[in-house]
Amino acid sequence: MKIVEVKTTVVSLPRAETLTTSYGSGDKATTVVVELVTDEGLVGIGQTAVAPRSYGETAEGIAVNIDTHLVPAVLGEAPFDLERLNRKLQAALPHHWSSHAGVELALWDLKGKALGVPVYQLLGGKLRPGVDLMGFVHHAEPEEMAAEAREVLDAHGFPVLKMKVGLDPRDDVKRYRAVAEAVEERAVIQVDGNTGYLMSQAVPALTAMEKIGALGAVEQPVARRSDMAELARRLATPLMADEAIYGPEDAIEVVRTRAANLALMKITKHGGLLNVQKIAAVFEAAGLSLSIAIYFDLIAAVAAHAAAALPCVRWPSPFTYLEDTLLTEPFEPQGLLLPVPEKPGFGVELDSDKLRRYQVARSVSG
Repeated sequence: MKIVEVKTTVVSLPRAETLTTSYGSGDKATTVVVELVTDEGLVGIGQTAVAPRSYGETAEGIAVNIDTHLVPAVLGEAPFDLERLNRKLQAALPHHWSSHAGVELALWDLKGKALGVPVYQLLGGKLRPGVDLMGFVHHAEPEEMAAEAREVLDAHGFPVLKMKVGLDPRDDVKRYRAVAEAVEERAVIQVDGNTGYLMSQAVPALTAMEKIGALGAVEQPVARRSDMAELARRLATPLMADEAIYGPEDAIEVVRTRAANLALMKITKHGGLLNVQKIAAVFEAAGLSLSIAIYFDLIAAVAAHAAAALPCVRWPSPFTYLEDTLLTEPFEPQGLLLPVPEKPGFGVELDSDKLRRYQVARSVSG
């Protein structure tokens, strides 16, 4: 079996709700889809999230990187030697993690399909049934956020609610207080700063949130790893690393400097599943925990496979709802769980009509 063709498609799908973070606001989810076609008719699919304001790579850049630099590394190859092929991708274009992920994930899907097994079996087998879920409270006025928090907990009973901070510290504390009072000890709250604070802002704002109560985790409120380590010493609440970790070597530094107790794995930000597996080994050895970002479509299925197989994935994650899906069948939560698919590969398939409907650009190589 050999890869004979690579299709790269940039798509943009409408979000169910506007997402507001310290990086800005948006109501679209832009993503790049990769299809690896073999001479035996099997097709492996990959997908990478696009977040240029946080991770640097644009959709247009990812597509060009794949077509120009990464396609030559996989054309003519069989999809089985994932470590060797990943090293070829790294040699062809170092450090472009999101670009690598689209191709690398398609290799995992193709290998699983060729062997007739779900990807979680390639990762060591199933430890749990999928991804545990938390709820999400969208950025709005305090009273609106409080109302949404009550509504979400009444409907689903999530153990954790996530909300964004890192914008204006005083307003963040007001919003946090409103949500914490609405929660009434039914859940804990994870605040996500997306590196939006300076240390001079982070210390008083997060200390105030701790005093209010119900604070369960603080996700990457500052950019520098040294500042994360200082915050970890000052706060009683666990710190979660996000932007502080790209490759496995970053995970080692986070553990060594005690800069976080948790980490969020955005699979495409790390270049794909191989690096996530290696980061998970570091955190497991250190006695720390991971959360797996779910996102949508194929990436959500990938997250379910990773959560099912990696021992240290113990912290829940919110699901990202879009107004439509690129998959032939919607892949969505069941209660408080996003269950892992049981079909070969990642267990989901692309809807070619939806891919065309939402495409922004497309190219075929081979």
